[in-house]
Amino acid sequence: MLSGDAAHHLGRVLRAEPGQLYELSDGTSVWLGKIEVAAKDHIEFSLLEPVPARTSSLDKTLLLAVVKFDAFEWALEKATELGVNRIVPLAAGRSEKGLLIAAGKRAERWGRIVFESSQQARRVRLPALNRSSRRALSLLQRSHRSS
Repeated sequence: MLSGDAAHHLGRVLRAEPGQLYELSDGTSVWLGKIEVAAKDHIEFSLLEPVPARTSSLDKTLLLAVVKFDAFEWALEKATELGVNRIVPLAAGRSEKGLLIAAGKRAERWGRIVFESSQQARRVRLPALNRSSRRALSLLQRSHRSS
């Protein structure tokens, strides 16, 4: 059963109706589900069959400098669609101080962007979105100096 904002979006915005088929995921597997009941506040599905999930064996982490928020949010969306497993926002040398201060307030919005991009790309698992970090940048710089 689906309820809350997701049910509202599916039922009212996408105009879901009984009999329609959707791929449903619990974060570990994907199932083909058929809508049985489409009410105002909830949608009920019957699970028909498992759908083979596409996953990569490569663990991909993206270190992403905090830049102007529209470009940063676009990069979050595309990285998620491309299959990145972990996104680490970086406080880079050229990152504006105001953006870094506001980054903590944007974390919830960034989480929604990652969630919606995962749905769009039909991903089974959401990528981890770490808090912004200067430490990751310093480790990266150290590894480049030593090589």
